[in-house]
Amino acid sequence: MSSDLCEKVDVSRIFIHRLSGLASEARVSSVEAANTVLEGWAANSLQSDADQCEFKIVFEDGFWYHGKMPLTPSGKRVSLARYVRKQLAALAGTEGKKRALPKDESPELAPLGADVAESAKMALDYYNI
Repeated sequence: MSSDLCEKVDVSRIFIHRLSGLASEARVSSVEAANTVLEGWAANSLQSDADQCEFKIVFEDGFWYHGKMPLTPSGKRVSLARYVRKQLAALAGTEGKKRALPKDESPELAPLGADVAESAKMALDYYNI
């Protein structure tokens, strides 16, 4: 059965921790709520700062994804889902030639497949992110 015909596994909770700037933490139950928190933090971030947050997304079946995201006031809407999909695509090698993420940005994910690339591909296919 194709992954397009199956329902994707939804987010259970998202933990967010601001690593620099004003110390803040949040626990939310949706990507939309996480975006709201991140937009507020980014709006209060100085352009020159290397402000970052750390996040862990836990899905309803227990799969998790952990990474870091920069917080910069860019004028664009913050999208945690878009950011995670780009990271997963880079790990899976689906964005043209396989790219390595910078060491400090390398995310961690619960193993699904035989290796990180396969796990990232499966995450893109089966999880609602």
